[in-house]
Amino acid sequence: MSIAVESQMNNQVNLQAKPLSSEQILNTHEQQAFWGRVTESEVKTDDNISLAYMYIEHPDSERAIVISSGRIESYLKYKELIFDLYNQGYSIFALDHRGQGLSTRTTANPHHGHIDKFSTYVDDFALFVDTVVTPRQYREVFLVGHSMGGAIGTLYIDKHPNTFTAAVFSAPMYGIKLPISKGFIRWLANLLDTKQGEEPNYILGGKDYHGDEFAKNDLTKSQARYEDYRKLYQQHPELQLGSPTNHWLVESIDAGAKTVKAAKETKTPILILQADEDTVVDNFAQYHGVGGLCELINIPNARHEIFMEQDESRNFAIEKLLKFLASHHTG
Repeated sequence: MSIAVESQMNNQVNLQAKPLSSEQILNTHEQQAFWGRVTESEVKTDDNISLAYMYIEHPDSERAIVISSGRIESYLKYKELIFDLYNQGYSIFALDHRGQGLSTRTTANPHHGHIDKFSTYVDDFALFVDTVVTPRQYREVFLVGHSMGGAIGTLYIDKHPNTFTAAVFSAPMYGIKLPISKGFIRWLANLLDTKQGEEPNYILGGKDYHGDEFAKNDLTKSQARYEDYRKLYQQHPELQLGSPTNHWLVESIDAGAKTVKAAKETKTPILILQADEDTVVDNFAQYHGVGGLCELINIPNARHEIFMEQDESRNFAIEKLLKFLASHHTG
């Protein structure tokens, strides 16, 4: 078992290329010019869902990173991270999962966070990788996932162990932080779930998108990055997503146990970046996934959105990510 709990920040960031971005200067002219070179497109699934994605190829690298984002997210939320990872010498690809971001919604209410089967996310991701990434024949391809995207990524590499050289998951959703027992919550969500063929319904207390004030958020301590995230969703209301449906919750609870087993038995090296102050996903579930080729580093002072955190925590996490990927370079 390999668990590294980091209690002290390392102020020396050994980066290969440019220094990382700062919350003090967001959306710089350089970042905006960079995004102008990004290609945005979509791929169609067999059931006629359009999956939106972006990519940018690095002219001096044979290595790529594929990003699997979290629930309610779009690749547009990752502009800063994409910019930083590209400047470390990687081509970048990122997908919007079905039902969110710029991809096709699957319910009459576009704010429903819904999925028919959690495995559908994995199948969509496989289609994206097979159609867009693999044909470009990179020497090495790495996977970076956040929260729900980490769960999707873990289940993907369990089925396709030879696609990615290594994977890094930020606050992966190996379990959801619940107020009472998982068994009872699952039973209740399943009881309240609409019947097959009927329109899905929100979990108890669920609602359409609502942007909380910074003081009420439990995602990040960086007010600058949080406000920037809220501004993005105000400028692009098509990105807005509300609470999950009861069916999504049942599917995601069931997927949690599978992700823990898949992580523990992984044939692809995994690094978990654990947010020390996470109130969204279950950190204990992440510990249960550690073993064999899966290791974990705890990120101090970080809430759930590690890549949107204050510079000290964010830079520390990205440094660990880059070192882990570099340790698996083949040449």
